[in-house]
Amino acid sequence: MTTTIDLICFNCKHFGKTPQGCSAFPDGIPDEILLTNEHSKPLPGQGNDLVFTPKTEEDELFIVG
Repeated sequence: MTTTIDLICFNCKHFGKTPQGCSAFPDGIPDEILLTNEHSKPLPGQGNDLVFTPKTEEDELFIVG
């Protein structure tokens, strides 16, 4: 059986705003976030204070492209 994980990234307002996928991590989302599915505090060395923030309908209107 395959387990599907609903990554918080897909529901975050910061995801999809850069070519690499995330404004909080422009060089790629760290494994720590992907494995724990948690980002309520900035990670050491993150370089900004962006954390998981739920998307709103307004956020869905902005598409990178």
